Amino acid sequence: MDGLIQLSLQYGPYVVVVGVVLLFLLCCYFLFRDGKSNQKHTEQQMPNYEEYYEERRRNFQNPYAVKEESETDDMIWEEMTPSDYTMPLPAVDATDWNESQGIVSKELVRAVSAQPLEEADDATRIIPKITEELVSEEPTTDEIVAKETVAPEIVSIIDKAVAQYVAAFGILNPTSETTAKYITEYVFSQLGAESEEEIATLLENITVQEALLQVQKAYVANPTEWLRDMLADAFCDVVKRPQSSTWYLVAVDALKCLVNMQKGHLQALALSLIVQYSKNSNNYSLENFQHYVEKYLEPLLSELPTSEDMYQQLEYLRCTSASGEVLFEQILRNSYPLVFDYRGFTMEELEYVMQNAPVRVSISVPSLNSNLMKLSAVDEYMLPNLFQRAGITDQDTQQALTGLAFSRAFDWDNTSFEDVLEHISPVLLDLCQTYNRIPLCRLNLTLLGLYLGRSMVKATIHEDFDISPWFS
Repeated sequence: MDGLIQLSLQYGPYVVVVGVVLLFLLCCYFLFRDGKSNQKHTEQQMPNYEEYYEERRRNFQNPYAVKEESETDDMIWEEMTPSDYTMPLPAVDATDWNESQGIVSKELVRAVSAQPLEEADDATRIIPKITEELVSEEPTTDEIVAKETVAPEIVSIIDKAVAQYVAAFGILNPTSETTAKYITEYVFSQLGAESEEEIATLLENITVQEALLQVQKAYVANPTEWLRDMLADAFCDVVKRPQSSTWYLVAVDALKCLVNMQKGHLQALALSLIVQYSKNSNNYSLENFQHYVEKYLEPLLSELPTSEDMYQQLEYLRCTSASGEVLFEQILRNSYPLVFDYRGFTMEELEYVMQNAPVRVSISVPSLNSNLMKLSAVDEYMLPNLFQRAGITDQDTQQALTGLAFSRAFDWDNTSFEDVLEHISPVLLDLCQTYNRIPLCRLNLTLLGLYLGRSMVKATIHEDFDISPWFS
């Protein structure tokens, strides 16, 4: 065995060289054995150079065209000179050629199809070829009937009205759409519009749509009962009032302002309306005045602003304008002179004037600032009504009673006004001190301020104030 190995190592290279030479001569014989063969070969090789080089490029780039060489071939290439490197190219296999063209061979298809079915969701699967059978498949009759029987969703006019809010602001808060739908239904119910046709007719007006959007925006930002009622009142005025009226224009501005107003702003406007722009004809007695403070004043003091900037904001919103300072005691004395500026009369003086004349109702009550009596009226303008209710028709008696009521002026130089207020109600005294300290004593309400103040009073006290004299 060792001898064979030694002989192969010694004479093997020469044998290989002799084989190569013989192979070369054999090739030359077949190539050049006659002229026809040479001419035929030339005709096959020369006509089209592009096909020749294209085939060369494909074979070179195709990994399957390169055959695996044995160790013996590697040794032959290493021993050959560079001049011997030129050799005929190996023939290209048909299967490899199809693969180089991007066509999957039959062997590869069989190999893939033979593999087990992948179970993973991300597994690579062979897509089935689309056939005429797949294309011709049509839905069944049950499927067609099921699609036809699905009823279209009915969208109400309220949902359409809410959709404008959703389109304008989106739904960042999950409850905002529900809140917007609630206030939309509420304001239309206050109008008495309950049918779809009535609401649709109202929304044909672009100004009504804009007003409704302001209502939705304000209420979603502050979903409170008092604001709900204020928004409903303003919206009703926008819908019902003529567009040429002052009421309509002020109501439109009110809806725009309510979005940016806090409860304290509106309480200041409402309190100013009650104190400065109105008076209660029933405040002629201690009990009635105490009821007035409890019903009309106290509910508006919970969030009454005390800072200067809140009142500047009211002026910026065109709800107020600056005016001269008017103290709280001056307002009360001007509004209720028979309560604060006059002390009253004795019972003997009253009997002397009446001369035992019969009366249907009592015409006198204890004075609020003394131990005397006073007529059941707050000022001289209320006296004719008092005389009519009491059945006093004699002109001389009426004049005598009027003179008696204004006979004794109150001396405020020697008496503290705060003592009188405290006697009526401690709340009234606190309000007086606060009123004179904050800018509330310098407020002058505009038409918008009067409108919003009236709406706040109605929403808080549930009593309407007549402000039409300022709108005429």
